Amino acid sequence: MPPRKKAETADTGPQTTRTVRSSARLASQPVAVAANSDATIGAVASSKSKAKAKAPPKSKPTSNITQLANKARPKRAKADTDDGDDGPESKKLKTATVDEEEDAMDLDTQDNEKDKEADEKDDRKMVTVLQRGAAPVDHLSGLVASHLVYTSDGEVWDATLNQTDLSKNANKFYVLQLLHPIGNNSSCVLFTRWGRVGETGASQRKGPFPATTAISEFKKQFKSKTATNWESRRSMVSAKSGKYMWIERSFGDDEEEQAKAEGSGEAKEEIKIPEPTLDPDLQIFCKLIFNSEILSYALSEMNYDANKLPLGKLAKSTILSGFAALKELSEVISQPNSTGDRGFSNFRAACEELTSRYYSIIPHAFGRSRPPPITSLEALKKELDLVDALGDMGFASKLIADSAPRDAHGNVINPLDAQFRSLQLTSMAAIDKSSSEFATLQAYARDTHGATHGFNAQIECAFRVDRQEEAKTWNASPACSKLRDGDRLLLWHGSRSTNFAGILKQGLRVAPPEAPVTGYMFGKGVYFADMMSKSANYCHSYLSGNVGVLLLCEVAVNPWLELTDARYDADQEAKRANKLATKGVGRTQPINWKDAGEALGHDGLKGCLMPNGKSVDVNPPGAYLQYNEYIVYDTAQIRTRYLLMVRMD
Repeated sequence: MPPRKKAETADTGPQTTRTVRSSARLASQPVAVAANSDATIGAVASSKSKAKAKAPPKSKPTSNITQLANKARPKRAKADTDDGDDGPESKKLKTATVDEEEDAMDLDTQDNEKDKEADEKDDRKMVTVLQRGAAPVDHLSGLVASHLVYTSDGEVWDATLNQTDLSKNANKFYVLQLLHPIGNNSSCVLFTRWGRVGETGASQRKGPFPATTAISEFKKQFKSKTATNWESRRSMVSAKSGKYMWIERSFGDDEEEQAKAEGSGEAKEEIKIPEPTLDPDLQIFCKLIFNSEILSYALSEMNYDANKLPLGKLAKSTILSGFAALKELSEVISQPNSTGDRGFSNFRAACEELTSRYYSIIPHAFGRSRPPPITSLEALKKELDLVDALGDMGFASKLIADSAPRDAHGNVINPLDAQFRSLQLTSMAAIDKSSSEFATLQAYARDTHGATHGFNAQIECAFRVDRQEEAKTWNASPACSKLRDGDRLLLWHGSRSTNFAGILKQGLRVAPPEAPVTGYMFGKGVYFADMMSKSANYCHSYLSGNVGVLLLCEVAVNPWLELTDARYDADQEAKRANKLATKGVGRTQPINWKDAGEALGHDGLKGCLMPNGKSVDVNPPGAYLQYNEYIVYDTAQIRTRYLLMVRMD
């Protein structure tokens, strides 16, 4: 990790105020220490590589994964205040043109030529935030090395606020922190920073104050910006008109860090990191799924601003609030003529207002472009994918940030070893590439590559996987205890590589009640396919050097409800019909099946079926889908059996 710049000293005069305005640009990227990278997974993504339904785009692999992250970051416009009066009320910014600048820049959607030239030369690096204490000190405060975020009576005096108003092209953040010198919490500085989301903005330090006075100043400023008392912040559902929304962050795991931080603040001697003990294939896999640059790329592609809401600090309530905001949007999009009943003048106004609420909860960086309203189910689905992925990515981000982890005995271990252990798998073992088991997996992938999917796929690594929790829930499930041979299928599931730390740790999950049903073709469930290439399209492998991750899961699906077209309430219909799953019937299907246990030499899969040979066009009447889909609504019906790293070119 590169050395940090020397921190500025704290203000020492009574109630002094310091304001800093910066035109520096920040990319939207996870606030985390970069993970080890490897030539196997490094890649440069082509500027033409955008997600397409038919095939993963091509990008030429390289040996330097840093280039991948540099390509990923969208161009940022010159930083503007976005809110000229957002300095603390007790001390406005003494810049004559602040208000005019904010008004102009809120409406301006173009970069001048100098900004464009500077952006082209801008070689951004990962922002690394040091966390000591209950919350990370803002990395632009100048106090990272010398101060901590103040805590008292269980309160962490740190607040992240966000406000988006599409009608005004406003998309801005506001950060408040009380900071005290390490080893002395009797006085605090009130630090604030504000600006347009995705940019540095302006900052101010006020104080120092006695701790009680500092708390009073913090509360006053919080209420000024939100029109809500600090004590009532958790009851906020949406921002009040013209005010900011408070975004809850997770501080639940930081008590130990706070205790460690309350020391002298002296530099510690360098810790020697031992070599990893993992099998080489497992090392490659961990470097793929625990990689901060790939995380940065993925988030940047989805316009999420992790500088304002770091992944590792995402509260579950924030994710659920994001789902709830999208659910309200989905109801308007699905019933555009009902906007009057909801208090909106028209469909466009409803979408703009509800999109503003959503962006206020889940920060998005659009540069100085006007934030786009969400007006279609396609756009809604993209945002559902983002919110759904944030929890999985947050888990990976936390582990990446620990550069010198220790085992239960206090011994330093290699980060790759620690990251793999954190998954708490019963087992994950590489399969010999010369074995018949590996050859059978290759044949399954090859034979279920759809003719409409124009990319090449080659299995690079394959692992047998056993998750203890899945075995427990499967054995305890009444439905799974009654299964006959043939009721279980070995099916594909694909997802972004950045999601797999969370998937392996927590298992595949069904969207929560807060999520809208209209974003899911056959209701809220876990989706599988009997065609490898169909699942591969959900891997977004262009984000990770054209290497995607696929699961093969044993899934209890029979008896199933057969449908030939989308039905958002299929989960309820399947339940009423006493079916274990829904099968979306495709025009192209496998017609022959075989025992997976016998074919793979896997005793645990005996009685489970997998396709035997290539799929054929059967064209059942009314079939809307090209390929079959299988959806289960109870995760107890899923057992992860294999994980494959697949190169897709």
